[in-house]
Amino acid sequence: MTNEVTAELSAKGYWPAVAYEYLTAGEYSRAVELCTIRLKEYADSVSGRIILARALYHSGQVAEAEEEFYAVLRRDSDNLVALKYLGDIKYANGDETTAMSYYHKILQIEPRTTGLACEVGKSPTETTHILKLKRGEEISPGIRERLRELPFHTETAGDLLQAQGHYRLALAVYKELAERVGHPRLQEKINELEMMLKNGRNTRVQRTD
Repeated sequence: MTNEVTAELSAKGYWPAVAYEYLTAGEYSRAVELCTIRLKEYADSVSGRIILARALYHSGQVAEAEEEFYAVLRRDSDNLVALKYLGDIKYANGDETTAMSYYHKILQIEPRTTGLACEVGKSPTETTHILKLKRGEEISPGIRERLRELPFHTETAGDLLQAQGHYRLALAVYKELAERVGHPRLQEKINELEMMLKNGRNTRVQRTD
């Protein structure tokens, strides 16, 4: 589903989708360049900023990435991607107290995250701390899978897909968000789309999906 949504958005000229493709392909400099340019015009784009932050992080520009993750949290204080990366950055820098506060907030937002619902231990090493996470029985997708999907499984992406007539894709995005977040507004959108699809009120549904 993630690849399908990304391809659909990229084909429609949605720049965060293009940047995300660069990110997943390991073309970090291209992702950084595109996001930096477009964020001058769309400064409040959480999707674009989270991709920029991840691209900076994976290209070794950790300090710059940290600033961008903070910028994401100023716009979306419950963003799981930013919280997880900031936790990892703080833990790697030896600030374990702050790191644990970020991980704890993830559990408050998403209690079913079994990847973090465990004791934390360090393996002895001279240069790095290693966070060991014991995995329990899976009752939802793992945190890493969630983080890979989050940039485009947003309500904004669902709204864009719906506006373009891609109702089944939009419905899939809303359902994943509703399962994770549970906001009543999302359920209203799900009910509306399911009714539209059931009644066949728009012929574009069959053509686009």
